[in-house]
Amino acid sequence: MAKKSKTDGNPNIVQLWPTTLLVKRFAHYQKVNPALLELFYQHRDREQRSPAQAYASRDDLLEQYPMHQELGELAEFIAESTVEVAREANKGLWKEGEKVRVTISGLWFQISNGHSFHEMHVHGNASWSGVYYVRAADCSTSPESHRGQQPNGITRFYGPHMEHMAGGFGDYGNFYLHDSSWDSYPQDGKLCIFPSHIKHMPFPYDGKEDRVIVSFHAQVYNSSGAQSYDYGFNN
Repeated sequence: MAKKSKTDGNPNIVQLWPTTLLVKRFAHYQKVNPALLELFYQHRDREQRSPAQAYASRDDLLEQYPMHQELGELAEFIAESTVEVAREANKGLWKEGEKVRVTISGLWFQISNGHSFHEMHVHGNASWSGVYYVRAADCSTSPESHRGQQPNGITRFYGPHMEHMAGGFGDYGNFYLHDSSWDSYPQDGKLCIFPSHIKHMPFPYDGKEDRVIVSFHAQVYNSSGAQSYDYGFNN
């Protein structure tokens, strides 16, 4: 059943399917990030897999390093933040005060430079996904920092309506649809969590230092351990 919400001002208006993201900074990033950088570069150098400037680890990083303190602290921050954004997105649908738990079903790091990037994509096998910026380096920091040029190393999210707007009609009545993307500007210690079905892409990055991020998938379970997914056309 679609989530419906009445607006405060007009009882005749129903709003459907909002897109909720979380953006917050890890309070302990100055302690955690240097240890993560050391771990990630040691891991990459041990594998000696090319190209080094577009490196992505496997997504079982938590299983590979179960005793790494700083990686564990980051995972805990991610799990708590996932509950925060999921609770907001499901307001009115979850039971009041219901306890939930998060399973991080995949977590990996990426090191990029030399104009490396990923094409637009979505994430599967999760309800929430995210990016944590370990080192933003020379990424664009704001729209003003790249005015007239392509942004450097940002993460761009595309609205779910974007692909349907090609060749569509645009006027003042659907002005709210004209801005079909939102940019996350990297900052050391910044976490951005988004619904896994939202299309996104990291822009090409080039800089004096590498851009280093952590990406992850997260699944949310209710107090009984069930995902409680009820989908059908007869609801």
